Amino acid sequence: GKRGTWEYYARRFRLWLAGGMAGETPFSIFRAGGNKKLPFFTFSSLPGFDCPGKGDCLFWCYSFKAWRYPAAFFRQLQNSMLLRAKHGRQIVLKAWREIPANRTVRLYVDGDFYSASALRFWMKACRERNDLRVYGYSKSWELFLQLEKARFAWPENYILNLSSGSKYGKETGKRIARLSCVR
Repeated sequence: GKRGTWEYYARRFRLWLAGGMAGETPFSIFRAGGNKKLPFFTFSSLPGFDCPGKGDCLFWCYSFKAWRYPAAFFRQLQNSMLLRAKHGRQIVLKAWREIPANRTVRLYVDGDFYSASALRFWMKACRERNDLRVYGYSKSWELFLQLEKARFAWPENYILNLSSGSKYGKETGKRIARLSCVR
């Protein structure tokens, strides 16, 4: 297929899958300063699919607009798959460790923490790279509250911005707003 088409990117993705997700990923895991609005490193996964806290926001989610670009869709799909496999998480960590020092990283421009284990994975990664300034928006409030209840120590370099449209009510919103990682 011609470069830039769905066929072209689907073929790249299929070849990677056929190799057992081994070797170089077909799409960068992190995007580096892709545009004026996001002039820093970003990570995305599949919106909707990786959003356990989604509520009404699903009907107006801007993330689906990115799917007009096939590379964006396949990058999100790749990252969602990587996070669900031990080998895949090692690939993500390798890319994480290659981010230059003292940079800003936004986790989940698209998608969200899909499980408590994924949230724990990212928080440990943040702690490992305390030179990075990491932030993100999330509607996965219950996952944060689960870790807080388990007395999880939030890394000092991670800031959570609460995102509107969550399925959780005001009481949950009040509880999460008290976490030390929330701005």
